[in-house]
Amino acid sequence: MSHQLNITQFKNMKELTDSCVSFYEKNQEKLNNKYVRERRNKFSMSIEKFHIESGTLTSKVKEKIMILQQEVPVILMTAHQPNLFAYSGVMRKATLIFTLGRELERSLGTKVVTFFGIADQDFTDDRWVKSSILPAITRRFGTLTLSVDLPEKTMLNNIPKPSINKINKWKDEIEIWLQNTINTITNFCKENEITNWDSKKSLLHENFEIFWEMVVEAHELATTYSDFNAFTISKIINEIWGYDTLFFRFSDVQKVFSHEYNFLLSRFRDYSASLKEVSEIFPKIALSKGVSIKESKFLPFWYHCDCGSKARLSLLNQNDSIIGHGFCIKCKKEYNINIGNIDSPDVSILTSNISPRAIPMILIFSRGLGLSCYAGGIGGREYLNEARYVANKIDIALPPIAIWRPHDRYLGIGQLETLLEYKRITGNYELNKWEEEVDNIKSRINNIYNEIHFLEIKKDKIIEKLKKGEVDMKIFKSELKNLTNMIGKIKKTSKLSILQHDLNILKNIPIVLELMPSIIDYAINVGLNETSKKWIDFLVSNGSFTSEVYIKSYLEKFKGLEKTLFIIMI
Repeated sequence: MSHQLNITQFKNMKELTDSCVSFYEKNQEKLNNKYVRERRNKFSMSIEKFHIESGTLTSKVKEKIMILQQEVPVILMTAHQPNLFAYSGVMRKATLIFTLGRELERSLGTKVVTFFGIADQDFTDDRWVKSSILPAITRRFGTLTLSVDLPEKTMLNNIPKPSINKINKWKDEIEIWLQNTINTITNFCKENEITNWDSKKSLLHENFEIFWEMVVEAHELATTYSDFNAFTISKIINEIWGYDTLFFRFSDVQKVFSHEYNFLLSRFRDYSASLKEVSEIFPKIALSKGVSIKESKFLPFWYHCDCGSKARLSLLNQNDSIIGHGFCIKCKKEYNINIGNIDSPDVSILTSNISPRAIPMILIFSRGLGLSCYAGGIGGREYLNEARYVANKIDIALPPIAIWRPHDRYLGIGQLETLLEYKRITGNYELNKWEEEVDNIKSRINNIYNEIHFLEIKKDKIIEKLKKGEVDMKIFKSELKNLTNMIGKIKKTSKLSILQHDLNILKNIPIVLELMPSIIDYAINVGLNETSKKWIDFLVSNGSFTSEVYIKSYLEKFKGLEKTLFIIMI
């Protein structure tokens, strides 16, 4: 098939804004019809419920809920799994739709409401749902990893929140990392006569304490693991940043979308066929990151099992009825779910026990709520592209989809420690010579091993001579002792273990400098408020979705670190 998809990749904020304006004006009647307004009004109850339970029902949130109930606003949306101490990519999606919302209010002269959906019915298997990382150059793989063990193939909202012991353990791990890293910088400042560091480093500890107070509050309010993470995200976005973003759990709103599920089922033949076509249109490498080739066989929703997991359902025709048949992917329980008449399917009695699959999610929310933009993530780009194709085939007006995940560049304590370690090992700050320095240490290590290997061969030969009776025992013991001592001396004088340790650190350097760390790293080094302000300023003044974002950290305010800052930024 030669047909190719035409997916718009917006280069900047202006392109996105113009596209959203055009989409809204073209589809205004669809976006604001009676049924869409009814669903939005029902949605508001689930939104208010979330914000009451998370303690984030701010005056700005209340105002937007009222607008959702009483007016006909433009709707922008993003969504994500409730990640553990989410990395910047999750958080910046909220900044993108918040900033876009202000631009659209000016352009359209219409109120805008922004949604953040919490995919609390997703599985526990994703790495970032159960782990979070901070840059730590001297540790294995160059990171401090905070993690929690979760049962596999289980929905996140069926997992209890972490114990207070786990919360305290995470805090201890971060504080040790923070103090050790600060100690490295303290030694550097003493060597370079930077005198104001001692009076400033307490700010980093204070920043972490403020952040952790928020974490503890989220933990106290939450019941489930999903809510603990979601409440933390909402507290940052709604309380610290002051956004009027409206949060909701996917599990609270499924009952609103029975009409949209029924629509997909009524068009299941076209829906399934378009998914099959996707496998012919997309290159295999892209398809591997999107939905499974088998996706066309399944109904557009998961069925929730009593064990806390979910079942994939295939469509069966039985007389005049359609049956969803499948097995729970965890406990293997078999399900046969009656979905109604073949001409008029009806999931209304099932909506509390189903959730959309990947592609249907964006289709259902777009059609049901009348979205004018959806902010996705780079990890979901392939399936969003596939969703665009399916939407076109079944007459759903899918809104512009924006992806903004640049690399933030700032001088945090983890990044500075990395540079100091590079300087200690190589004697310079010339990161552009990193490969050369790595090869140099590898060569030194190989030379040492070659020397040792040569002596080990001599040991084998003397042992073989003894076995053959070709050497006196006294001479054997003497030569063997000499060879063993020579090997030990080489290992000691060559500092082989130190070289191996330094090589491991050098290998970690690209990992640390290209890391997308936890929001904790931003809270400590930049400050949460400053992070939001910088992202918004960048979108307004620069607007590029591909350029790196340079953020001024607390370290840059310390006299004497300017040279080091320049090095990490080039």
